[in-house]
Amino acid sequence: MSKINLDFSPNQYPDAIMKVKGSTIAGSLDGNTYFPDLAPNVVTIRERVTTFDEFLAKMADGNKKVTAEKNNARASLADILTETGRLVQNISKGDEVILLSSGYDLKRKPVYVDILDQPENVIIRPGKISGTLDVTWDVVDHARSYEVRFTRLPKTENSVYEKLTTTKHKITLENLIPGQQYVLQVAGVGPDPRRAWSVEIVSFVL
Repeated sequence: MSKINLDFSPNQYPDAIMKVKGSTIAGSLDGNTYFPDLAPNVVTIRERVTTFDEFLAKMADGNKKVTAEKNNARASLADILTETGRLVQNISKGDEVILLSSGYDLKRKPVYVDILDQPENVIIRPGKISGTLDVTWDVVDHARSYEVRFTRLPKTENSVYEKLTTTKHKITLENLIPGQQYVLQVAGVGPDPRRAWSVEIVSFVL
């Protein structure tokens, strides 16, 4: 079922866009055969858009009183748009075609992301100080963060991987043993708990 966006905060709709959105919704609902009972709401929306627009025109003066009145007018417009939007949603029963005819924006449908791709171009370089390694890799689409796991060589059945997490596509491994070889892998972290680890990379610590 499709849903309309009822978030009329300044982050979603800056003042100039808020004015246009209000006018668009009023024009789309006016005479719309899907919403004949919303004619009174259309009148109210247009009145509040006009009031809001009048205060916007006065904003160049930088008057604090005008700014407060403008904010009140915006809140009043947001209230009627939200109230009307709820009625539009109920009347439409989630039909996307009907909702689009209302002038409201639709909420973005969540996109399910399966297991992420393997990180590519994992490169390990000696760090600036002894006992460190600098690791970089390509960005993985949809990754919220990255896990890096590493262990000393040779690996045995008792080997234990150390794991680090970072939000960047690079990391510095510290407190490693100079003269020791390590094997390392990287994986992107997304909604799916599974990990697609990169190919193993072996590096020698200076």
